[in-house]
Amino acid sequence: MDRPEHLIMNWRSVALGIFVLSALMAQLYLWAKGIERRAVIWLLAFVCAVAIHLIPMIIGFAGAYDIWPGLTFLPTGMELLFGPLLYLHARQLMMGAVPLSHYWLLAPGAINWLYQLWAFTMLGGYRAKWAYNNAFHEPVIVPLVSLGALGLGAWAFWTVWQMRHQYLIWLHANRSDGDDFDPVWITHFMLLGAVLAALWGAEFVISSWYSLDYFDAFWWDLAGLFIVLLLSLEALARLLQPFPKMLAPDAISVEELMEQAASERDWAIEGERLREMVIDNGWHLESSLSLQTLSRRFGMNQAYVSRALNQGLDLSFSHFINGLRVEHAKAMINRENVNLLDVALSSGFGSKASFNRAFKLHAGTSPSEFKRLNS
Repeated sequence: MDRPEHLIMNWRSVALGIFVLSALMAQLYLWAKGIERRAVIWLLAFVCAVAIHLIPMIIGFAGAYDIWPGLTFLPTGMELLFGPLLYLHARQLMMGAVPLSHYWLLAPGAINWLYQLWAFTMLGGYRAKWAYNNAFHEPVIVPLVSLGALGLGAWAFWTVWQMRHQYLIWLHANRSDGDDFDPVWITHFMLLGAVLAALWGAEFVISSWYSLDYFDAFWWDLAGLFIVLLLSLEALARLLQPFPKMLAPDAISVEELMEQAASERDWAIEGERLREMVIDNGWHLESSLSLQTLSRRFGMNQAYVSRALNQGLDLSFSHFINGLRVEHAKAMINRENVNLLDVALSSGFGSKASFNRAFKLHAGTSPSEFKRLNS
């Protein structure tokens, strides 16, 4: 049978290519914005790894392997990098600079890539490559790499989930605008990625029982690309300002918050004194107010102010500030007929969404319902 002489870009190749290019363009635009550039570089590396990994699928549907069978072992397998790169993105975003010691997570992916490069360049013609593939690569290397990718991905997902949980606690204790820094795209990607990992695991089990080619795997890969595109677009929509870092030198850690011990000081009096100072100076109306900023204005360390709020008023920093903001908003609504967005911004909230959430939490009703009942 004669081999085809030209590539034919059928609808499968076009569909995969469009998803890949869209995700890459979103990440490049995000990088060009210059916000959280180091974290974005890790996310861009993740998307690039996915794109490279899918090259055999894209060109395979176009008939490239029929025209050039020597492309076997083209070094494009990147699955061992997916979990580590997502972890490094999340860590850079929420905690700060990634230590060099964490780069070892990339070692399995690098070793696998070097192995593919060796097989691609050193095994000779395509017949020798096919013989090696059938004798050793498929029965030994493929299962090891698949299990390694699933293991690294599971570790990364679990670690990032715990990190995100700590980060939200830290935001609640240190920032009054914590809702603006919830890395929601990571949360959504992990939830969708768990489903995808289950599907991938099912594909791995099925392919070990039956001989599946890349036509059979098309819809699995398209589903994965769709999730990656959602991740890229959501990051583009939410990364609007630099994220505060848990590892900032003067920030209170989650552990310190948990371990604060009681002392003989009357923290109730201290808490009330701090409340009066905040109200008198209108500090709670500043949208980016943080525990660090407030502590400096009080001339105290963050641990002292945090304890005065936690033990004196039984409130976290975020709950304390947003409660004062809601009281200010209620007074504005009762006093005059004002637009609710103006009320939100004048009360110190950075967005209508964060205003609505805080108002419902503290007042037990939405701002629009409160306005209707008090008009």
